[in-house]
Amino acid sequence: MRVRAIATTVIAVVAALFTGAGFFLTDNRFDVPVTLFYDDADLTGAVVSKQALQSVVLAMEFFNDKSSTHRFVPIRESNLNVYQAIERASERKSAAIIGGINAPFSSLLADASRRQGIAFISMASGPSLSRPNDLVFRPRPDNGGRKLGKEAKERGAESFSVIVSGFAASHVQDFIRDFQSEIGVPPRRTISFSGDLRSHIDELDELIQGVDAVLLVLPDWLSALALRELQQRFPHIPVYLSNWAVSHRMPLLAGASGEGAVTSSYTVESWDEPGNEFVRFVANTYTSHIPRMILAMGYDTVAMLDSAVRLTGNSERDAVAEALASMDFVDTVGGAVPMDKNGDIQHRGAIFTMRSGRWVRESKAGAPSPSSR
Repeated sequence: MRVRAIATTVIAVVAALFTGAGFFLTDNRFDVPVTLFYDDADLTGAVVSKQALQSVVLAMEFFNDKSSTHRFVPIRESNLNVYQAIERASERKSAAIIGGINAPFSSLLADASRRQGIAFISMASGPSLSRPNDLVFRPRPDNGGRKLGKEAKERGAESFSVIVSGFAASHVQDFIRDFQSEIGVPPRRTISFSGDLRSHIDELDELIQGVDAVLLVLPDWLSALALRELQQRFPHIPVYLSNWAVSHRMPLLAGASGEGAVTSSYTVESWDEPGNEFVRFVANTYTSHIPRMILAMGYDTVAMLDSAVRLTGNSERDAVAEALASMDFVDTVGGAVPMDKNGDIQHRGAIFTMRSGRWVRESKAGAPSPSSR
C-alpha cells in the first residue's frame, strides 16, 4: 500500500511539474500573418526570384526565434493577378504583402495597395516604383546598373554590347539605361537570347566587334551559356552581369568560364563575416545554398516589417502601413540603414567578382575581401 501511495504521489508531482511547465511555455505572442506573392506568370526563369522569397521565409523563422512579442506567419498566394492577391490578403487580415524581384505593373501595384490600405514590400528594383505616398516599400530599390556601369567605366570601358532575355522588358530596359548612364553611351549592339539559341550564338562575333565590354541581363542558366561561348571565343572581353544571374547555380553552370565575371549587390561587408548569425542559422537548420547576397535581401525585407510591427505593437494592416511610411531607418546587419521618402532602404552598392567558384567582394582598393558565397 505504501509503495502504491508513493508511486501515486510521484505521478502527481510529475504531472504538476508538466502542468506548470506548460503554463510557463505557453506562447503568448500575437500572430502577424504575411502574404507572400509568388508571381506564377514570371517567365524569366530567374532562380533568384524564388530564392529571394525563400530567404524571406527563412528570415521570418529567424526573427520568430528571437521575438517574445510576435511571430510571423507566412501565407503563400499564387495563380492570382496582383489585384486578386491584394484583395485576398486583405480578406485574410494579412499585416502586409511581400513580393519577389519581378514586380507586376507598378501603377496597378500602388493603386491596389492604396485601395486596401495594406503595405506591399516589393523586392523588385528600378525607378518605376520610386514614388512617395504609395504603400509600396522596398529593401533593394536600386538594380545595380549604375554601380556596375561606373565600375566598367573605371576599368576602361567606353563602349559595350548587351545580351538580354526576351522577358521582363521593363527590368531589362531599366538596367541597360542605368548601366549606360555611367559609361555615357548606349549599347552598340543588342541581341536577345530567345527562340533558337544556336542562331544567336552565331551572332556573338558581330556583337563584340569594336566594344570594350559585354553586359548580360539574363537569368543564371542563360548567363552561364553566354559566358561559356564568350570565354571560348573572346577570352579577354570583360563581362558584367545583372542581379538576375546571382544564384547558387551560377558558379556551377559557368564553371571556369565564369572566372572574372562582375556583378553588383547591395550587401554590406558584415554579411561576409564567418560568424554572421543569420547565415549560420540557415546553414545549421537547412544547409541552404542560397547565396548571401540573396539571403541579405530576404533578411532586410523582414527587418523592415519587424520594425513596423514593433512600432505598432499589433498586426493591423493600416497601422503597419503607417509605421512603414513613418520610419527613417531600419536596423539590420551592419547597423541602422536610412529609408528615403519613398519608403526604400538606401544601402550602398558593392562590386563582386566571380573567383574560384564564389562571389568575392572587391574592396575600394581593388583587392578582394572575404568571399560572399
